Amino acid sequence: MHVLLVEAPGGSAVRIELEAAAATTGHAIAIHPAESDVLLVCGTPGPELHTVIDRVWDQMPYPKHRATLTSPDEIDAALATALEALADRDAQRLAARENTIDNNDAQAFNDHEHPDDEYSNHEHSDDAHGSDADESMHDHGMTMGAHDHMSMDHMSMSGPGGYPLAEGADDRDGLEMDVLHRRLGPVLPAWPADVVLDVTLAGDTITDAAAAMVDADDHVPAEPKNVAAIALDQAAQVLAVAGWDAAAARTLRIRDLTVTGHRDQARERIRPLHRRIERSVMLRWSLRGTQVRPGVDVRTVLLERLERADAALNGRQPKPELATTVDEIPALVEGRDIGSARLVVAALTVHPGRRTDTTDPAGAAKRHHHG
Repeated sequence: MHVLLVEAPGGSAVRIELEAAAATTGHAIAIHPAESDVLLVCGTPGPELHTVIDRVWDQMPYPKHRATLTSPDEIDAALATALEALADRDAQRLAARENTIDNNDAQAFNDHEHPDDEYSNHEHSDDAHGSDADESMHDHGMTMGAHDHMSMDHMSMSGPGGYPLAEGADDRDGLEMDVLHRRLGPVLPAWPADVVLDVTLAGDTITDAAAAMVDADDHVPAEPKNVAAIALDQAAQVLAVAGWDAAAARTLRIRDLTVTGHRDQARERIRPLHRRIERSVMLRWSLRGTQVRPGVDVRTVLLERLERADAALNGRQPKPELATTVDEIPALVEGRDIGSARLVVAALTVHPGRRTDTTDPAGAAKRHHHG
């Protein structure tokens, strides 16, 4: 199966354990509706996110199946039910007809033949997150933007190929220039589950931004039960957006150990990973100038997350991560390109309320970065 996960606010624990289960059972985690046959919603979505989920569902080809999980205890049953649903071709054909799919989708469904044993004997490598053979964690520059197609402008198509058309605006010299409006989130890989960022682009630079939280009125922050897993998950998101795929995969493998009863193995692997990332000159260089608060850049946040995971695994009190309010995000991303902005957002812990950083007496002021 190719499983597309949508995390609702408060659903991170379910999503993390579901990713770990997929890795051990050979199911692929998809990043785009067109390549997915199963849509699993982790947590309980509010009305706004539910609308987005319906749009994602509409973009998935048949055969397909969807379900909502509110507890990790539901994972095994949900995966088994999905396998059965995909194998029921009569029910899938009926659903396709009832949803009045177009001719292309119908033909795609007819051509989408699954051998009887495809889902029960799905081949996978020993490690679905990546092989330990790639231990070098190749240093390279940022390759962000590869997954931007899962942003919400995919849901509001207005131009050729589904991309919004550029429109005119005056630059600072009074000359007309092309600007493009894009929406990032809430369904986007390595992106906060409940954040939507609307940006205006002039060339590749964000000239204006507005951020909001989906279903903000229903947002109830929950204390994570597995601090190590959450911290490693957040660290992997930064590494993935930065283009460090091998390091991100290794971090996810350690994360999965913490939720599958192998915390001793996770404890053994976390410090070598932390040291390797900390010593990387190339990573330090590639993350330069990406501040998330005064004097703190993305690299610092990444190392803090790894340290927090280490502390939780070794019985020390983890240092809490300072939260950023959603209204602070625009000042952090304006003047950046999309890739750099995504990297900054990946390094944030976002809350809808007042900021929790009490170390800055001017905490209510906007924080500008452009450095």
